Amino acid sequence: MSSRSFLAVLAIVLFATGCRRGERETFATYFNGKQEVSLRYPSGWRTDEAEQEGIWYRYFLAPPAAPENKAAVSVTLLAGPLTTSVDEYAQAYLAGNEVAASREEERYGARGRSWSYSSPDGRTRHRLLLVARGERFWGLYAQGEPEAFEEHRAALDEMWASFTLERPELYPVEHWERFGVSLGVPPSWRESRQFSGSGTLLVQFTSPALAVQRDQTVHASLTMTVEQMPEEARGIEAFYEATRARLGENLLVVSHEEWREGYVDVMRTETSIAASYIKRFYLAEGHRGVSLAFEGREDVFWRIDIWPDLIASTLKLSPPASKDP
Repeated sequence: MSSRSFLAVLAIVLFATGCRRGERETFATYFNGKQEVSLRYPSGWRTDEAEQEGIWYRYFLAPPAAPENKAAVSVTLLAGPLTTSVDEYAQAYLAGNEVAASREEERYGARGRSWSYSSPDGRTRHRLLLVARGERFWGLYAQGEPEAFEEHRAALDEMWASFTLERPELYPVEHWERFGVSLGVPPSWRESRQFSGSGTLLVQFTSPALAVQRDQTVHASLTMTVEQMPEEARGIEAFYEATRARLGENLLVVSHEEWREGYVDVMRTETSIAASYIKRFYLAEGHRGVSLAFEGREDVFWRIDIWPDLIASTLKLSPPASKDP
């Protein structure tokens, strides 16, 4: 069975098991570290995953519509090895259809093309986006009836616009020259707080919505802390032990590993309401100690996969602009 046929068969099976459309459309972010991709999608859409012949697929299915009670529109995120050109690969989707528009695309260093097209009888509309870098490709493919396409046009446009290849080397870099620290932060993460004083810098970022519960979006957070260490307690060991002592015993260390010239811990904390996980990275250089703490409620923490690792990989220390920040 070809990849295109497999995609169509699985989508039909999932069409019949979708959920009802809500009155309001709130978007959540899907992230996959292994595939190096993220995407915003309507939280009311069902999502599932499959793989065939080395091609990875993630399906997003709109709520079913009467009278067939099947998903009106499906969107597939796909990735895999590319042994031919993007245009040649696209022919598996385009052959026999009526192409209405096509244009060149570029996403975070990967180049390709997008197409809008319809079936010969005009009863099914499609959108296809394919980009490639090296010997790998990523894509988005949508199909549905013309009326459904129009109804979900805003959602499709948002999904196409948010389609992001997560390349940490291309993240916008934030600089805090006074403290000699820089960090690459994905555009989808927003700064929510910044404080500096008495030799300490604290900056917080909020992730995009990772889930929606009772019409409220659920997020993870990132807190970067830069602090001065006293002369007698410098170095990674002293910084790590001092930080752990301040955090207290309510945080259970689930794992502890070496990371660069420092450490990374995964910790768990629990209240009567919810459990949360924290992934904290530690570095120390000269009189500075730097920590990055990623925190999320248990049900969303694991959805960010290796996102903390990608962001933490961009952390750089340099001589501060002032010896006494």
